[in-house]
Amino acid sequence: MNKKIFLFSKPFCLSILACAFVYGLVLPFCWGNDPASEFGTLSLLCETPERKIWFWIWGLLTAGGVACNLQYMYKKFDYKNKFLNVLCVLSVVGVCCIALTLSHSIEDWNPKRVLHWVATGVFIVFILAAGVLFFIFNIKKQKHFGVLTACMFGIFATFLIIFIDVGKSALMEMIPVALYEILLFVVNFSPAFKRQERIDHADQTV
Repeated sequence: MNKKIFLFSKPFCLSILACAFVYGLVLPFCWGNDPASEFGTLSLLCETPERKIWFWIWGLLTAGGVACNLQYMYKKFDYKNKFLNVLCVLSVVGVCCIALTLSHSIEDWNPKRVLHWVATGVFIVFILAAGVLFFIFNIKKQKHFGVLTACMFGIFATFLIIFIDVGKSALMEMIPVALYEILLFVVNFSPAFKRQERIDHADQTV
């Protein structure tokens, strides 16, 4: 089977999305970690050499799962856009850079910490933009994309609310990501959203 076809097939996209969803909700509670703590973020939880592999798994499952399902969504609605494809790729690159900058000092703004935060921002912005821009670009084609656009901004608002109310914590990594994955599942695999076939009125017989 062609590798590209397999990566964006329904079984693979559904499987990796489900694995990412479960793993993302379980990992923050491992080793007695408190997801609501300032020091309970995944990057701090997995900063030791023996735990870094678990962060890599989280990052690749999350970014890869979302990116593959975004590609599946583009294909489902017969939409091609190289810019959005680049955003998907850069989001995966961003999460790899986050993993590569683990084990940095949090006592000051050293170069490694700065790079870690920049990579985190790149990952968040690009992975959200790859979804919300698709919905915005296609609002005129399907009315329900307006609702999905609002949902995307709601997910980002959830991230901000947690940051303002609770502060820096693993909750920022758990809840918005889980909501994004649920939204992609509903769009891709539920009967609620279907591609509207174009009707060529010139070909219709009267």
